[in-house]
Amino acid sequence: ETKEATEIPNRGDVKRKTETEAETNPKKARTDDPEPMYSGDKLIPERFAEAKRVPKIPSAPGPREYAKIVNDERVRPLLSEMLGELMRLQKRAAEEKNTKAKRRLVLGLREVARGIRSHKVKMVVMANNLDEYGAIDEKLQEIIDLAHNEGVPLFFEFTKRSLGKAVGKSIKVAVVGIQNAEGAHQPFKKLNALASKL
Repeated sequence: ETKEATEIPNRGDVKRKTETEAETNPKKARTDDPEPMYSGDKLIPERFAEAKRVPKIPSAPGPREYAKIVNDERVRPLLSEMLGELMRLQKRAAEEKNTKAKRRLVLGLREVARGIRSHKVKMVVMANNLDEYGAIDEKLQEIIDLAHNEGVPLFFEFTKRSLGKAVGKSIKVAVVGIQNAEGAHQPFKKLNALASKL
């Protein structure tokens, strides 16, 4: 009986001690710990979860000022046809493990900028609603300048979501670079001809 009676107050003392520690040392306070984030059933590491918690600033609806959209109803269907076909061929080459097949498309700001610099990218399709964010804006301007200097046609006909859909992805895609139009030469030639008139 006495053992139990002495153990209970001791537990209370321990509890009281940790509460006072939490008040004086905010780092140990459990309430300040960020809630863990999951992707499906996998725990997202804290360094990535931290970036995901940053509140997103909604961008204004519609195209941003950098996007010079072509007022020609033929452009969008041609781009959709070309991107869809090139992505299909690229996937097929990957599935067949055809190592000799050249990459037809590259996705992403960094890859496309690298492709233009190395004279591999022949055409660029960029989303017209990229988020306004310092690092993205710098890379976006770099791609626009590189494309202009290298004479690479640049199209802004899609939003991020519709560009992703055009290349058969369920995610948003910022920019696509066409490196090899083999298998979709017709729409590629037509788009080049339309771009040269701009």
